[in-house]
Amino acid sequence: MRIAFFTDTYYPQVNGVTRTLEQLLTFLEQEGHEVMVFAPTDSQIHSSRQVCVCKGVPVPFYAEMRLGLPFSLTLYQTILDFSPDLIHLVNEYSLGLAGLYWAKRLGVPVVSCFHTDIPHYFKHYGFPFLSEAIWRYLVWFHCQCKVNFYPSSKFGEILARRGIKNLVHWGRGVDIDLFNPNRYDPNLRHRLGEGPLLLYVGRLAAEKGLDVVFNALTLVRRKYPTARLLLAGDGPLGSDIRHQPPEGVIPLGQLEGNDLACLYASCDIFTFPSTTETYGLVILEAMASGLPVVATLAGGISENLQPGVNGLDFVPDKPESMAEAINKLLADKQLYQRLSEQAYRHAQERSWSRSLSTVLNAYQKLLTNRHLKDKKVS
Repeated sequence: MRIAFFTDTYYPQVNGVTRTLEQLLTFLEQEGHEVMVFAPTDSQIHSSRQVCVCKGVPVPFYAEMRLGLPFSLTLYQTILDFSPDLIHLVNEYSLGLAGLYWAKRLGVPVVSCFHTDIPHYFKHYGFPFLSEAIWRYLVWFHCQCKVNFYPSSKFGEILARRGIKNLVHWGRGVDIDLFNPNRYDPNLRHRLGEGPLLLYVGRLAAEKGLDVVFNALTLVRRKYPTARLLLAGDGPLGSDIRHQPPEGVIPLGQLEGNDLACLYASCDIFTFPSTTETYGLVILEAMASGLPVVATLAGGISENLQPGVNGLDFVPDKPESMAEAINKLLADKQLYQRLSEQAYRHAQERSWSRSLSTVLNAYQKLLTNRHLKDKKVS
């Protein structure tokens, strides 16, 4: 099977979409399928993977991201030469539209993912009035697709209510060989100093609600003065935070692989204030590392967070509620240990192989149905 992927976000950008996409691409290649990625300029070229880089322009309010310019002679010739059996649209942006165009022109099935709650994002960037218009566009876009993958039950319900059809639940997985408590690094812990270590992993961006966790930390430090919050990630707010971090906040920049796994396992509590997640991949990584999670139940986070079982929830956008949950874990060692153990067990049941097989099965079913239909016509 030859699958063409059209995406406006690709390495070196690091986020839940690129990390999930990398898992899928690697899985498909290992299963013997051929993939081609169409991505914007500044994308990192994989040493062995076929990548067609398209010219791109930066997003005005999100300089780290570029939108690919979808029409070029290179793209035209590359897609014709590759001759895909199926096209997978990773985003609904410019290259997603290009992929939709080429699927229709080549007469091949097209599938898509709902990775990002774009309408909610616009509220955080000062354009709440655009939310409904964006939803109308998303409904139009996804209704062109034979399969629409969604990451969590919560968003499956939202998409169904909006009238989007052909929905298939594609959850996420976690690499339990990489993320696990055995990655604890005593030297790293010593360098980070004494006191409770809270951790946030993700983009440093407005939609992540970082002001909530910063204010919660201030309240926690009234009772635990040595508590600190480590930030692993980068984004539009990264420069400002590094230049003048709030008291007790330690920005570490972008971390990946073993460095990130050691950081997870060497901290005490994972804190996640975002209310815009369609899944929250970092929640699973933290749990696999043995960390109890303090987060809201907004969006896709409820797919994994079970309050009182593997973490604690707090009232969205309420720093005092978040601080109360953190303090409860720090004060009750038995509760902390129980939630830590159950977080670890929860993550063990969510392997990438099971998750990714769902996608491959959907591809194969789609192509089989197409071949049967073609036979009947002939």
